[in-house]
Amino acid sequence: MMKWLLPVLLLSLPAAAALPAGIELTAQMERAVVPACPKEQAHSLRLHWHNGKVTGTLAYLGLDLGCSRSGNTGAQGEGDALSVLLTLPPVDFAIDQLTLHLPGRTLNGPARLRHHNGDIMIDWQAEGSPLAIVLTPDQGGWRWRGILPGSLLLPALKQPVSMQGSWQPGQGLRLNAETGLPAPLSGRLQLDAQLHTGEDGWFWDPGSRLHINRLNWQHLQLDELMLQPAAALPLGGIGRWELSWQGGRWQQQALPRAQLALQLNSYEHGSAELILSPQLQVKANWRWQQGLALELPEQRLSLAAGLAWLNRWLALPDVDVEQGQLVLALQSANVLSAAQPLILLARLEDGRLSRGELSATGVSGQLAGRWQQGRLRLNAGSGLTIEALSTGVPVTNIHAALSWRNNRPWLSGLTANVLEGRLALSPMPLSAHLQGELHIQDVSLASLLNLTTVSGLTGDGRLHGRLPFVFDGAVSVHNGRLWSHNGWVSYQAGEALRDSAADNMSLALTLGMLEDLRYQRLSADMTMAVDGEAVIMTRLQGRAPVGERMHPVNFNYRHQENLLQLLQSLRFAEDLSERLPAQWQGGKEQ
Repeated sequence: MMKWLLPVLLLSLPAAAALPAGIELTAQMERAVVPACPKEQAHSLRLHWHNGKVTGTLAYLGLDLGCSRSGNTGAQGEGDALSVLLTLPPVDFAIDQLTLHLPGRTLNGPARLRHHNGDIMIDWQAEGSPLAIVLTPDQGGWRWRGILPGSLLLPALKQPVSMQGSWQPGQGLRLNAETGLPAPLSGRLQLDAQLHTGEDGWFWDPGSRLHINRLNWQHLQLDELMLQPAAALPLGGIGRWELSWQGGRWQQQALPRAQLALQLNSYEHGSAELILSPQLQVKANWRWQQGLALELPEQRLSLAAGLAWLNRWLALPDVDVEQGQLVLALQSANVLSAAQPLILLARLEDGRLSRGELSATGVSGQLAGRWQQGRLRLNAGSGLTIEALSTGVPVTNIHAALSWRNNRPWLSGLTANVLEGRLALSPMPLSAHLQGELHIQDVSLASLLNLTTVSGLTGDGRLHGRLPFVFDGAVSVHNGRLWSHNGWVSYQAGEALRDSAADNMSLALTLGMLEDLRYQRLSADMTMAVDGEAVIMTRLQGRAPVGERMHPVNFNYRHQENLLQLLQSLRFAEDLSERLPAQWQGGKEQ
C-alpha cells in the first residue's frame, strides 16, 4: 500500500508549494505496511501545507531492525521492499510513538524526524532515554551515526552508546559502537559487528569483535579482552562465544593470558569453559538472576597441569609432579556483588612430587573457604598432609595448616615426625622467599649420631632446639640453638688415636672420659651456609669416670661438616638399598 500511495503525495508537493499564501491543504493516509516485514508500519500519516511550508505528523511508526526485507531472496528482493522510514516524504515529521522492534524486546517513545541535505535526523525519547540518529540513504540502503541508549544493545548497559554503521541490499550490515561498561565493572567497550542474512534472518558473522582495552572489577584487572562468536550465530546471540584476554592482575599478582568459551542457552543461563592451557580446562554453569550466579561443579584436573599454570603467574618453587589429581569446586549467588560470598574448594589427592633429590609421597590436602568483601577467609580444615618426605633422614606424618593473611597465603603451622621426635615450623607467609624458624622436640640423639660421619660416636638422650632459617632457592641457618638434658655420649677411639694417647697423658685422659660421659646439659650453636657447610659448637656439662670415681666434666667440641652432602649420601644409600637384591644386602630375596 505504501508503495502506491506515497508517490501520489510526493507529486503533490511541488504544486502545493506554488499555492497562494494563506491557503492550507492537508493530505492523509491511515495505514501503510511493508509486506515482507509486517511489524514495519505507519499509522495516520498527515501532510499539512501552510504558507508554503510542508510539515508532517505520524501517530505511529514501527521499524523492525531484525527483519530481512527481501524474505532472504537477495538484493533485488530487498530493493523492492524498502523500509517504511526510507519511503516517507522528504519533510519533517512529529511522531507520537516510534517503536523499534529488536529480538526479544521493543523500544517505544515519541520522536521528531527531520530532513537536511539528504540526511534523515531522528530525535527520540526511547523509554525515557534520549536517542539521536542521522540516517543517510546510500545505494538502496543507508549509513547511520548517532547516540543510542545502552539498553538498545544490552539491557545491562546503562551509559549512552555512540555508534555508526552501514547497510546496502544484498550486503552485510556493519556496526561500530562504543560505550562504558555497567557498574560494578569499569572500562570502555568497543563493538565491531558484521551481520548477514540467512534462512532464519539476521546472524552475527564470526568476524564480529567486541573489544575491551582494560576491564577492572574489584581486585581484578584484565587487559585486551576480545569476545567473538565461535560460528555464525542468530542476531539474539544464542550460541557459543569465545572470550580471550592477553594478561592482567589479581591483587598484586600478574595473570597470564587465557581463553573462556561461553555457551548461551538463553539470555538467562548457559555454561562456560575456562581454557587456561591445552591440558587445563575448567567448566562452569552460569545464570543471570538479579546478578550473575556461577557454579563450578566438582571436577578433577591434572595436578601437573595446574601447578604449571600457577607457576606462570605465582612465584612458586619449581616442583616436578610425578602423579596427583586436583579437585576444584566453586559457587556464588552473584559474582558481581562484593557482598555475596564466593564459596571455593580445592582438594589435592594422591600426590607424588619431587624437587631435585627430594621427593614427597602420599601428598594430599584441601583449601576451602569463602571470598567476600575483597577478603579471603579459609576454613579451619585447610591444610596439607605428606605421608613421607625423602631427605636422607626419614620425615613422616607431615601436617601443615594454611590460612590467608594480608592478601597472601600463610603457613599457619607445620608438624612432622623425625628420628623418634617431632619437628614444627613457625607461621610464615608462603612465597619463593621463606624466612622462619624450625623447632625440634624429643629427637633421638642416638639416631642422630648414627647419621654422622664420626666413627665410634654413640649416645642417647632427647634433643630440642630452634633453627632460624632462610630459604631463597637454598637453605641457610643462622644462630641456631640445640640442647638436651640428662643423657650420655660415648666415643670409642680408633686404634691409631689410642696409640697416640699412649704417649699423651692429656689425650688419654680425654678419651677415657669420653668413653662414658654422663651429661646433665648439652648445648650447641649451629650455623649453615647456603652451600650446606655447617659449623656446630657443642658444650657438654656432666660427669665422667676418672679411675674408679665419677668426676665433673665440662667438654667443648667443634664439628664442621657439609650437611647437604651428608643428606645426599644418605639419600643415595637409602635409594641403593631399595634397588639392590635382598641377598646382596645380607638377607634373602623374597
